[in-house]
Amino acid sequence: MKNNLLFILLLAFCYKISAQNSEVDSLLNVAEKGSDSTKVEIYLDLAVAYRTLETDLALKYANDALKIAEKNGNYSGKAGALHVLGAVYTVLGDYEKAISNLLESLRNYELLGDSKGVANSSNSLGILYFNQEDYANAKKFYSKALGLIDSAQYPMSTAVYRLNIGEVYQATDENQDALKLEKEAYEIFYQLNDINGMAYALGIQAKVNHQLGDQEKAIELTNKSLEYLIESQDYLGAVEYLNFLVEIYLANGNLNSAEENANTALKIAQQVNSLKWKINSFENLSRVFFQKGAFKTAYQYKDSAYIYENQLMDEEKQKQIANLRIIYESEQKEQENEILRIDKELKQKQITQQRILNVAIGSVLVIIIVFAIITFRAKNQKQKANNQLKIQNEEIRQQREEIETQAERLKTINTDVIRKNQLIEEKNKNITDSINYAKRIQTALLPFSQRIGKELEDFFIFYKPKDIVSGDFYWFSESEEKVVVAVADCTGHGIPGAFMSFIGHDMLNHIVNFKGVSKASEILKQLKLSIIHILRQEESDNRDGMDISVCVWDKKKNKVHFSGANHSLIYIQNKQLHQLKGNKTTVGLDEKKNIKNFDTHEINLVGDTCFYLFSDGYVDQFGGEKDKKFMIKNFRELLSSIHMKKMETQGIIIRETIDEWMEESEQVDDMLVWGFRIFS
Repeated sequence: MKNNLLFILLLAFCYKISAQNSEVDSLLNVAEKGSDSTKVEIYLDLAVAYRTLETDLALKYANDALKIAEKNGNYSGKAGALHVLGAVYTVLGDYEKAISNLLESLRNYELLGDSKGVANSSNSLGILYFNQEDYANAKKFYSKALGLIDSAQYPMSTAVYRLNIGEVYQATDENQDALKLEKEAYEIFYQLNDINGMAYALGIQAKVNHQLGDQEKAIELTNKSLEYLIESQDYLGAVEYLNFLVEIYLANGNLNSAEENANTALKIAQQVNSLKWKINSFENLSRVFFQKGAFKTAYQYKDSAYIYENQLMDEEKQKQIANLRIIYESEQKEQENEILRIDKELKQKQITQQRILNVAIGSVLVIIIVFAIITFRAKNQKQKANNQLKIQNEEIRQQREEIETQAERLKTINTDVIRKNQLIEEKNKNITDSINYAKRIQTALLPFSQRIGKELEDFFIFYKPKDIVSGDFYWFSESEEKVVVAVADCTGHGIPGAFMSFIGHDMLNHIVNFKGVSKASEILKQLKLSIIHILRQEESDNRDGMDISVCVWDKKKNKVHFSGANHSLIYIQNKQLHQLKGNKTTVGLDEKKNIKNFDTHEINLVGDTCFYLFSDGYVDQFGGEKDKKFMIKNFRELLSSIHMKKMETQGIIIRETIDEWMEESEQVDDMLVWGFRIFS
């Protein structure tokens, strides 16, 4: 019965291969006529199909897909090609290249914000590290994959990742954690009617129970796993768990059951022609008969295992040689293609240079002929010109004497100018050094990223002064119950703005950290009164001040309060963008708008909420095709399109967007944008 079943499976496999060859030809025809994006998709499908059957073809198709994707800026296709290359190099046993390609694939998926792609690459890295028994890294990448996937949208992936992490726990004797995850994986596989997944979830549970000493439970789970493996025609899996049963029975002293299962495992291993499991089965039979005292029979089985081990070693060596050949030929083919490309370019350059040379020679001949004609005519006029030259030479001699006299005077003047320029350069250097020193002081006053990161796990700060020092500054304070964040734009920029930023920073420290004020509107009120008092604005013409926005996060009440002076707050919650505008007044004396009390806006934290504080320098920057301002409308659209990405990635996009907008336009003001995400 088993032989008939294997014969039917073989016929089905042959039919499948034949159908696959026909399908491959059809796909290649479609790729040849299709767009570059279609080529990338088809080549990646072919590389996946061939990755275990014909690795040389798999490498070729994956590398072709990678080249096309890179040429067209298809970053998603590039990430997919790197992932497949990592999988192929894993099969070839070149783990260094496998890890390199998989990590690069992971980085590209992260930049794209493709959580499913990040999860797939992380899982592949986990498998690679698990096979090398690097369980710490395997667990790290498996866990990353599980954390990124939506269990409702991808239940099968969720089950596989749980099973993989559970297997790491089983390998490291963290038995209770392993059991918990494998049971969860089994439930998902059961709901999806995935028999093969159920089999391996039960098998790993059996191994855990064996480690815990519950042999009866281990045998029960292993037998159930075997039923599923045979039902799903996974004969290699069946051989593995039959031999595991042998280990359990040997440990219990049940030699007859051990012998029976070892013989069954050997028969299946011989039918599927698996050298690895033939060796394992012969080894187990040798152990059984050794414990029975039948030493001659035990020796015969041991000798059979030894013969197959040598055969396996020979096959492994041949496989390694073949794999090295595939890798070498693949790299050699790439080098040959590069050499052909360079040779073609050189020949084209030679042709172009020859054409240029021919044109140059022709041009030179024409010039020589024209020059000869001109020379002939000039000879006739030379005699007449000589007489005139004598008169002119005398005039020139007199003029030269006058010029020499003037040159002497200019030399004296030039020496004086050089000396004055040196004094100016020295003064400029002293001024620049002083401003650079002021910059170091200003930078030291700004809060460190490490300190901010302890309270705001996901944030970015885009800070680009117009001059060496800035009139924009950001400020941060934390306590057990509240976190205070502020972004300010002082009057002017450069040195005047920097002086005001020092005052603002010092006043905020005094009001919040020394006096303990934590209400957003009260902070602005006291800051306004302090600046009016310090600058004596009611007694003088001084009208310096600052526009500022303040956010206070009440961690216990899970709320954020915002107050602003000529500043807005943008926040995005549940994919909806909101803009809160502060009072239309500055922090300082404002006679036209004598506002002393500031409004407070309250935001309830529901889900993950992104907050953005900013000065007007970003939205007022000139650029684009018509050299216009960037404007708040474009800024809001930019934030809406990127808010789902990590804050660090958002910061990079915000910087690159304004750089591209400005092109060669001069920066008109200091720029400051602070974005952070609060996880509720």
